[in-house]
Amino acid sequence: MATEVLGHTVGATPNELAIHSMAVMEKYSGGEAYNEAVWIERGRFAVRQTMEGMFELGRALIIIKEHTPHGRFAEITEKEFGLHKREAQRLMNATLRFIDPKMKAAQPKLMDLGKSKLLELLVEDDDSLIELAEGGDINGHTLDDIDRMTRNELRAALRESRETAEAKDKVIADKNKKVDELAEKLAKKQAGVREPKAEDVGSELTMQLSSLEVGIRSQVSRLKDLFDQLNAHSEAHGISHQAKMVGALNQIILDCNGIRESYALPMEAPQDETPEWLGE
Repeated sequence: MATEVLGHTVGATPNELAIHSMAVMEKYSGGEAYNEAVWIERGRFAVRQTMEGMFELGRALIIIKEHTPHGRFAEITEKEFGLHKREAQRLMNATLRFIDPKMKAAQPKLMDLGKSKLLELLVEDDDSLIELAEGGDINGHTLDDIDRMTRNELRAALRESRETAEAKDKVIADKNKKVDELAEKLAKKQAGVREPKAEDVGSELTMQLSSLEVGIRSQVSRLKDLFDQLNAHSEAHGISHQAKMVGALNQIILDCNGIRESYALPMEAPQDETPEWLGE
């Protein structure tokens, strides 16, 4: 047996459904045959008309506001249009957003979503809304996804996206702050390092030379000890090591003379050994 639920016949035969459809169409549409695609398009057209009316109301509010004192404007919006201040402001903001030529191109597809969803989407920037209308998405949600959402679902999704973006921005800001702090500390540290005095540098270098000289002379002493052992070995076994000994000495002397020539150093040390940088 057929049961009527909210005007729709459940469990009816095809003949009963046809009779029901004829009765509905006679009552609401002058008796024309039902076509789902046609009525969906008519519904969308009605939505667009409603949206166009919304923008026309927003335009009227903008003009009235520009010509009336603050208190008078709030009185008009509530008394004449039944709008609270916040809702009137949202309508004006929406109208102002879609005055831009770029946004006008995206307007038809966005208007199909309906007034409540469009107003929720206005928290996004223009580029994001244009991208959405052109087949893109907002934080992973396409136009079709948003069309299937309720207003509350859309509001929650947008809030979650904003909170995620804000969290990421905070992480980046914290990192940048830390980098800036480290850079500032480094700059202060570098600024605190003074250029060493010439006499201090000269003293350090001469100390290094003296230390190196002691090391080299120590090695020369070891060379003398080795020569003593080579002579003893020659006397005991009749094996001459003079060629090796002379060759080693000559190479050392040759290297030292090369250094002397490179720096044009005299054979005798100058009487005044005070460096020029200490004489100022």
